[in-house]
Amino acid sequence: MNGLAEKFYEWAKNNGWNVEFSDEKRGLPEAVRERYKYIPAEWVDFIGCFNVCINGENNLYFQLAEDFEEQDNGFRWNEFEMISLEAAKGDEEWTANIREFWDNYLPIAVSVGGDYHYYAIGIKTGEVFDGWEPEFEEPEIVAAGFGDFIGKIISGEIELI
Repeated sequence: MNGLAEKFYEWAKNNGWNVEFSDEKRGLPEAVRERYKYIPAEWVDFIGCFNVCINGENNLYFQLAEDFEEQDNGFRWNEFEMISLEAAKGDEEWTANIREFWDNYLPIAVSVGGDYHYYAIGIKTGEVFDGWEPEFEEPEIVAAGFGDFIGKIISGEIELI
């Protein structure tokens, strides 16, 4: 079992989250691994430990391996990118900028309670960023890496909203 996942599990249970460990680890789909050249192993190991990882209000969740598989309904793993691309429809430069942005930011947690909000790993640096609507492509750094991000959540330095 992943030590980081165990620490988060304890924190999550104590904070009203619905978390469930998985019996078997799942990996990311090939298309995601091809698009993102650097994906921190620490994050992949973490998400592979869970079947469920969602807050008590069912409006903020960590994206798990199955969330990155193609879905016909519901909130897609890259929903914010799709929203931005729809807004940029017909503007080639804006569309190219949006695609370039999302090629470098992998969304790892999503909030749909109120304004849309996300946390993402910066592929070039491994830092964790916080972004929200309407300017999804203007996030702020909140942690030096995924382990630091989880540590800040557990310590209360980052309040997941």
